[in-house]
Amino acid sequence: MSQRNIFILFLLSLVGFGIGYILTNSILFNLCLHDEYSCRDFLNNIGDPFFYGMGALTLVFLVLLAVPHAFSAWKKFAIWFIPLAVIIFITAPEPSGWVSPIPAPEQVFQWVSGLYILVSIAIIAIASLRKPHSSQI
Repeated sequence: MSQRNIFILFLLSLVGFGIGYILTNSILFNLCLHDEYSCRDFLNNIGDPFFYGMGALTLVFLVLLAVPHAFSAWKKFAIWFIPLAVIIFITAPEPSGWVSPIPAPEQVFQWVSGLYILVSIAIIAIASLRKPHSSQI
């Protein structure tokens, strides 16, 4: 994939990250005027996955801008991981009691996004080492 296309994907993920930040901080941006708690919970349920998921994508696309030839290797991983992460984000249960073995959805978003970043960086690094840069004279 060309560096220009990766840059466009980077910008789109950055916009998604910004939307997630705004929705997650709905009180700060005065988005909830009536029925404060249900509005805030609703926006957080949408904003948290966007904030963490798109933040991870933004970081990965930033790295891919430096190593665009690793895109095809990373894409093979992303094709199966991103839909799996979306399913995990959608089905993340709320803790049921005061002391619950189930992590809060926000923690699940953080762990899945962190795992995604680690594996993506490893794949990009390996692909970068395998295919040397072509030097232009």
